[in-house]
Amino acid sequence: MDKASVSRGILFFVSTAFWFAQYAYTPYVNPELLAMGASASVMGFVGGAYGFVQFALRVPIGIGSDRWQRKFFICVGSLFAGLAALCMLVFYSPAGFLVGRGLAGVASSAWVPYTVLYASYYKPEHATRAMAMLNLANRAGRIVAYMMAGALAANFGPRAAFVLSAAGGFAAFAISLFVRDERLPTDRKPLTLREFTHVAGDRNLQVTTLLATLAQVVAFATYSTFAANHAVYIGASAAQLGYMNVAMLAPSIVLSYCLSKYILLRVDAKLLVVAGFFITALYCAVLPYTSTIPQLYLMQSLAGMGNTLTLSLLMGLCIRNVVVEKRGAAMGFFQSIYGIGIMAGPLAMGFLTDALSLRMGFFVMAVVAGASMLSAMVFLGKNKEAKEQG
Repeated sequence: MDKASVSRGILFFVSTAFWFAQYAYTPYVNPELLAMGASASVMGFVGGAYGFVQFALRVPIGIGSDRWQRKFFICVGSLFAGLAALCMLVFYSPAGFLVGRGLAGVASSAWVPYTVLYASYYKPEHATRAMAMLNLANRAGRIVAYMMAGALAANFGPRAAFVLSAAGGFAAFAISLFVRDERLPTDRKPLTLREFTHVAGDRNLQVTTLLATLAQVVAFATYSTFAANHAVYIGASAAQLGYMNVAMLAPSIVLSYCLSKYILLRVDAKLLVVAGFFITALYCAVLPYTSTIPQLYLMQSLAGMGNTLTLSLLMGLCIRNVVVEKRGAAMGFFQSIYGIGIMAGPLAMGFLTDALSLRMGFFVMAVVAGASMLSAMVFLGKNKEAKEQG
């Protein structure tokens, strides 16, 4: 086995543990806030804190990871994933959850060097396949987290999920110490503001960033946050709150693997992104009418497929036209701007729910997803992975 394969394997494992830590407790954030008496607007602020911190930090971290070793940021991000869950566990209140989700945002900001370093283990023309594979690690970590958290929460209460997340974060930190970094040129100069502006001016980067931001608005307004509110309304138990996310991720793991190995070699990525937004719009329009847990699981499966076809593909497409030494800055720009969507989605949904209803909030998000689908059809360029030769 060559060094690149070993490096890919280690970073894949770290990524799995990292996202395990970031998501094991998330099905219980809004239900626990509900139990504390918090309003939907407060839930929106707690969810928005996660995106706000990413918006502030991802560009500096992207530029910094182009200048220094990416491994440092990966290690620190993993450590903060564990600290975020520990903070919420120790200060079990709306304020503690707000601070903890902010710390989780610091951790997720490190996803920039994760993605760029992992892509460096592949040939440049296979960036989209690399991101599809890395998103497979994301989903694998999350599905294991949801299954374990659901079982623990059913027996020991929701706080057990926060303990599980903290353990996963500290495990990811320990494994990250063995990550092999890129060999960067010793005479490498830091990226100037003018060079960063040039990178950010790439049309492909701008289009994919806008579409990813809209995808995150919908994701963090619905299936990543307020879908749990609807689940509680129709009588979901603590275990079922975790399993509804398993239902979301199980088909997306299979789809991520098929994308990286087969589909992207044969189907235009633009068509797949358009299909992903259509599926997401359908999910948002139908979910408020579900009244049983099996129906909820089915709709969550649709959400997972829609997310896989939009965000994971856009993440790979955004850096295809960017030279390797500036990809950290490009990915930082991409992930920082879509952090606006992570922040805006929960905030908008919280206000819509308080002012109108949860059902109307989902309908608004269906419109956003539909508009994103039309935008992808008009503005996204054609892009299909080349088959590897030899």
